[in-house]
Amino acid sequence: MKTKKNIRNFLTKTFAVIITAAVATFVCASSVFACTAIYIGPEVSDDGSTIIVRSNDYQDVWPNYVMVCEAVENVPGRTAPVDNDDTVFAELPATTYKYTCTPWMDSATEYNGLESDAAAAVNEYGVSMTMSISAFSNDEALNADPLIENGLTEFTADSLVICQSKTAREAVEVLANLIDTYGSSECNIALIADQSEAWYVEMYTGHEYAAVKLPKDKVCYFGNEFSLEYLSDYEESIVSDHLLSLPEENGFAKYNENGELDLLATYSLEFINYSHMRTWIGHKTMAPSAYGDYSIDERYPLVFTPDNKVSLNDCLDLIRNRYEGTEYSPDDTKRTDMRVAGTDTALSVHAIQIYSDLPADRSAITWVSSGPAIAGVFVPVSNAVTSIADCYGLNQSYDDFGQFDYNTYAYYTFKGLTTLAVTDYNAYGAPIKDYFESCEAIMSKEIRDLLVMTKDMDSSEASAVITDYCTAMEEQAFADGKQLMNDLLWYMSQNSNTMKRGRNPETHEATDTDKVVTPMTVKLDNSNYHYEYNPESVTPAAPETSSANNTMYVVLGVCAAAAAVALIIAKSRKK
Repeated sequence: MKTKKNIRNFLTKTFAVIITAAVATFVCASSVFACTAIYIGPEVSDDGSTIIVRSNDYQDVWPNYVMVCEAVENVPGRTAPVDNDDTVFAELPATTYKYTCTPWMDSATEYNGLESDAAAAVNEYGVSMTMSISAFSNDEALNADPLIENGLTEFTADSLVICQSKTAREAVEVLANLIDTYGSSECNIALIADQSEAWYVEMYTGHEYAAVKLPKDKVCYFGNEFSLEYLSDYEESIVSDHLLSLPEENGFAKYNENGELDLLATYSLEFINYSHMRTWIGHKTMAPSAYGDYSIDERYPLVFTPDNKVSLNDCLDLIRNRYEGTEYSPDDTKRTDMRVAGTDTALSVHAIQIYSDLPADRSAITWVSSGPAIAGVFVPVSNAVTSIADCYGLNQSYDDFGQFDYNTYAYYTFKGLTTLAVTDYNAYGAPIKDYFESCEAIMSKEIRDLLVMTKDMDSSEASAVITDYCTAMEEQAFADGKQLMNDLLWYMSQNSNTMKRGRNPETHEATDTDKVVTPMTVKLDNSNYHYEYNPESVTPAAPETSSANNTMYVVLGVCAAAAAVALIIAKSRKK
């Protein structure tokens, strides 16, 4: 039997589905403390796109899916939760925008007691946001301006911001206003971008934050730590009212030789290897001419210049990084104390790619890895799509909690595949990663060609073509994942033996050396990821009508009343 809280969760979710999930509500006990992020400016990407990337990490089985949240037009009076306990609500604009996101399934929320997390959200105007990369402020800052228990969280921010922002700058202002009004309950970092610009936001305390516009000719790569030093290094910034005065008044301000506040020294906790080493490997990989061996004492700047142009596929490789070729590689050294970017604890991983030369309603692609990316594949989800393939778009129900259904849901397929692959990453994981990277190289070129081809189509026709392509790639990736699960289990079973030592081929007596499993061979054909556009097979999506929207809101009112009655019944039963 469901508890009172579970009944409330069920009714809240029913309500959210009926209003087309414009904004999710979230209940959480703690932040996800293990993310890695990347930014690539359009002037240093190989195709002129802006790219923001995040690995959304936590060690558990919290399945996620891909969702299209429809626009809501001219419906005043709606609100959405700001905090994790559903006690503080922000008013929404009468009109909110269509967006795609990657929330948790209902089966995950039944298990973890949370609601959901948009994670990677991109709206119809190409405005994109990923939050959060959790970071850590020092005690002096937090004592001067404590976090707010019922303030904004990483699980509410993405949906609240993206559903009402037409530009990246507006999104930053919406986020800032939410913190000004309600305070923040966590120390977080957000990346926000559109076709024109990208912003980086550090949230330090209950009310203090700093947002800077990122240079177009630079890149970023960082783990769970703040990196922003001086506001004067950036063309534009948006900051909280007391960002500069609070440290001075409370005696913890740190200044440089020119008298400028050093935000990093003032607000941040000291560097720790867990986060700082990931920041280092991104700098070293993209700019080896400037960065050498790792040092816990070195400040790795937020923005830096890469030695070469950076492609989307480079980014996907970077977010899978496991310190290959260094003394810190857990796979080569068998070290167990290394926190890598390419981790098997990822709930999902995403790279958002935004083009400035396309219509806004088809300008952004979210490359989604549902589950860990190291033995998973990134599939494209354009902001133009009207639907998602079932394998990525189905939401596992509350009642199916605990069912590891890799025959139905992409998340379980790639989570299971990764769990097997990391038992011997060099033998199992690396060959699978290499195969999927070859598939991603095909898809990244083909979807760019497809987007250019649809550039002059009307929105409805373009959406149909792009949806057809994305759906085909999602279905192919899922089929490959299931086949690889079968192939890997077969290969592991062939090599399974608790007697780990090698054997004499004649006598079968154990030798003095461990048996080495050779890397598995992936026999799949990546040519299946080539897409042949057939106009006759694509039916343009029908535009929404006002009467349909009106019907939806009638149903909404009925369900609201039903929800109220159900809550009264639940309370009376408990009494």
